[in-house]
Amino acid sequence: MTRTPFNRRRFLETAGAAAAVGTLVRSADSHAANAQDPAGPKVKIIAISGSHRKGKTTAAALGIALDAARAVSPDIETELIELADYKLAPAVPGGTAVDDYPKIESRILDPAVGGILFGSPVYFSNMSSLLKMFIEHFGPYKTSGALSNKVAGVLTVAGARNGGQEGVAQSIMAALLGVEMIVVGDGRPTGHSGATLWNNAKDDIAKDDFGCATAKGLGKRVAEVALRITRMTPRSL
Repeated sequence: MTRTPFNRRRFLETAGAAAAVGTLVRSADSHAANAQDPAGPKVKIIAISGSHRKGKTTAAALGIALDAARAVSPDIETELIELADYKLAPAVPGGTAVDDYPKIESRILDPAVGGILFGSPVYFSNMSSLLKMFIEHFGPYKTSGALSNKVAGVLTVAGARNGGQEGVAQSIMAALLGVEMIVVGDGRPTGHSGATLWNNAKDDIAKDDFGCATAKGLGKRVAEVALRITRMTPRSL
């Protein structure tokens, strides 16, 4: 019997080529499988306008944020809810508020809702009474976890560039953290804790380049995080 001499270099080259072919085949199979996968689940982003003035600057600013959210992915759907359209009453702990909140509750607790934007004008260094009454209804969610792991972003509008927007935003964020929402800011490259806009007394925020940029960044960031959470975790988390 004739023994063929062992060639180590040729063996390694052959093994390497085979491994490379295997990798290419697996990669092609993976791409083919992904191409056949159906589109991801739709994720809804809802914006809540707490302004007493329907269709004014708070709603306009939230509209900018929602536009930016939709631009993130075709899987993003959006909705604007203006609290001025509803009758809300203070929700006393342990009591029952007879108002229109149930009409809104079913929409924000929908499992398809991955993120909620909260917007308020600044009134005497506080959020509006409408948004305050709305958030007061969240008490039962501390134990039920109904809003847990939904992404939240906060947007505020004032009549001056430094009109108390950030202080009001922090107050809103504190309430949202209390019901286990995931609060995000406007993201890179600026990294503000929320969106802050200036109403120039002419009900026109379009000229506030800085504020509009924060609204766009906030909407984008809420959508990005909501998409990631939805795709990585069960809806029931």
